[in-house]
Amino acid sequence: MLFLAALLPLMAQARNNNPQDTLVVNKPTKVTVITSDSAQTIYIQGKEGNPKYAYRNSIQLVDSNYVSTSTIDNDFNFSFGPFGRKQAKPQKYPSSETTMNFFVGFNAAPGMPQAADLHPFSSWEFWWLIADCGIYPWNSHHKFTIGFGLDWRNYRIKGDTRFTKSDDGSVGLGTYPEGASPQFSRLKVFSLTVPVRYHFVSKFFGFSLGPVVNFNTHSSLKTRWKADGMKIKDTSNNAHVKPVTVDLMATLDTPCCNFYFKYSPCDLIKNGYGLQFKTLSFGVYL
Repeated sequence: MLFLAALLPLMAQARNNNPQDTLVVNKPTKVTVITSDSAQTIYIQGKEGNPKYAYRNSIQLVDSNYVSTSTIDNDFNFSFGPFGRKQAKPQKYPSSETTMNFFVGFNAAPGMPQAADLHPFSSWEFWWLIADCGIYPWNSHHKFTIGFGLDWRNYRIKGDTRFTKSDDGSVGLGTYPEGASPQFSRLKVFSLTVPVRYHFVSKFFGFSLGPVVNFNTHSSLKTRWKADGMKIKDTSNNAHVKPVTVDLMATLDTPCCNFYFKYSPCDLIKNGYGLQFKTLSFGVYL
């Protein structure tokens, strides 16, 4: 009996020194300790690198001894109230989602001759991203997407210069007939778009980067002016834009507004068909 009495404290000390009884949680989001006459419960929510981490440990005092039970769940959320604790649905990765966005912005044309007098805030872009399919491979902060959309852009110039199309199909700049009162001249492009992007997502800030492939299916020219009290319109289809161009795209998400920016290092018009200029667009999206 004396031997057992001496052995029991040593066994308890060995148990306490066992590394398996040690739990280290770096940078917890919330720690709650509930103590009563007969029990003590510790809740730990969130930790460094895993905001969904949850740990619960209960110690019950029984005749000067204790009974300890604990649970660890990386996807467990605690809610305290009159109905006790609620368990959230676990979020597993990879996970996926599909979203839809509308982009409204303005167009510029780097490399366009100054004589064109292109007005970015009179040149609009409307882009409907019909489906943007994304996957979260590791956690809720990183996402990769590929999408499909419809894009409508126009490049509008004012002043005494207008877009022209010669008999051989070349697109260039020309002047209005003598005595004309110019209104506007514009180049319009309709495209099917495929954006491929990486997204960083957080509660108050986010951004995305990646290319957008444009399949330019339709283009046209239109010029309007007045002469001798009459309204005159000159239109022409097929402005000989390149069938495929690529934009470099970036977005910035903030709590108040979402912004986008696109720049294409590709010339819009086919080589050998007149004007050579890049394209740039910027604006907001929902």
